[in-house]
This record gives sequence, structure tokens and C-alpha cells, in this order.
Amino acid sequence: MNFFKHRFQSFVFGFKLPIEASKLIATKKSLMLLSILPILATLALYYYAIGGLQLYLQQYFRDLILGMGWSPDGWLSWTIGIVLQLVLLIVAALSFAFSSSIIASPFNDFLAERTEKHSTLLPADSGNLGNQIKLILIDLGKAVAAGTIGILAILLSWVPILNLFVFVLTFLLITFQYISYPQTRRGIRFWPSARFLWRHLYACTGFGFIITLMFAVPFLSSFFLPLAVVGGTLLFARAEDSTAEFPLC
Repeated sequence: MNFFKHRFQSFVFGFKLPIEASKLIATKKSLMLLSILPILATLALYYYAIGGLQLYLQQYFRDLILGMGWSPDGWLSWTIGIVLQLVLLIVAALSFAFSSSIIASPFNDFLAERTEKHSTLLPADSGNLGNQIKLILIDLGKAVAAGTIGILAILLSWVPILNLFVFVLTFLLITFQYISYPQTRRGIRFWPSARFLWRHLYACTGFGFIITLMFAVPFLSSFFLPLAVVGGTLLFARAEDSTAEFPLC
């Protein structure tokens, strides 16, 4: 019975993390200030790049279907329309997550580091210049790996049935982006970080699910970015807390 109970609790914990993140930000002035900076950065990025890309892809896919001459009332067009909406949701969420992680990364890192002070995590040792360079290389390697898997997920999302599994992969990729800030600061590389997703599959899926939905909302996704950063840090902290009420699955 505990097998299912703990997994359900873990999923709900991950799903509710944006709410917990918003409460923490609202009560800490330093987090509020650091949240404004990535919002401004991603709003600018969204205006000049992400929004245009998403609109272009939406129009391209719609023109492609119309160009094939399928009846808009036919079952085939209806099926393709459903798949198209799933693809666009995945594209919207992943394109925002990866793009914003590039432009807002310095602000997000400061926000995540400050969040750690209000969690159960022990402070990370920043080390010397050589260690800082190593952490940058780890972060770069993670970004390349996540971006490659993200492109593969978008391509596979066109395949019926298989795209349902791609949804779970998308949730985990989104989570991966935001647990990476505290993990990279501790020298955790790509594969140990990926194993973290597997060990805490239900919590990571719940968190990735709600963040994916939030990131798929045009324009408003910029305002949700700090919740993802703080929430991802709280998720990693909770997973590392051996004194917690129940084991995070």
C-alpha cells in the first residue's frame, strides 16, 4: 500500500511546488528582487525570438495540413489536429525552457543560490577559478545534451501512441533544466543528474507536468520562470533531505 501511497504523494508534491515557490518568493524580498530580473530578460527574449518562433511553427503546421488537401471535417484531419496540438504544446514548453535557460541563466543561478539559503541544503563550495571553469563546462555539457534530447522529443511527438511517452520525456526534460542549478553548483554531471530523475520519477514528472503547462502559455510563461527555478531548487533540496516525512519517489 505504501508503494502506491508514496508515489502518489511524490507526484502531488512535485505538482504543488510552483505554489510553494510562489509563497517563498512572496515572503522573501531578496527572492522577489531576483525574480524580476529573469522575468524582464525572458520577456525581451520572448518578444524578439520565442513568440515569433512559436507563431511561425503554428502557421507552418497549419499550412502544411491545408496544403495536403484534407477535409477539415474528416477523421484524419481531426486526428492530425489533435497530434498537432500536442506537438505545439511540447514545442512551446521546450523552446521556452531552453531559450530562457540561455538568456536568463546568470539571473536564475543567483535566484537558485539564494533559494538554497531558505531550504535544507548545505551551502555549496564555490571553490577556486579552476573549479568555476569546471562547473561552467558541466553546465554547458548538460545544456547540449538536454537540447539534443529535446529536438528528438519534438520529432518523435509526431508519432501517434509514442507521443504519449514523449510527453513524460518532456516533463522530465523541463524538470532537468531547473534541478540543474543546485546540482551543477555541487559538481553533479549529466548522468548522475539523469539518474536523479529516474530515482524520483514521480515527483519530477509531477513538477515537469505543471511547469510544461505553465510554459506553454504564450507571454505569461515569462512570469512563471522564477517559479520553475525556485521550485526546482526546492525539489532537489527535498530529495536530499533524509529527515523528511516520506521518501520522495
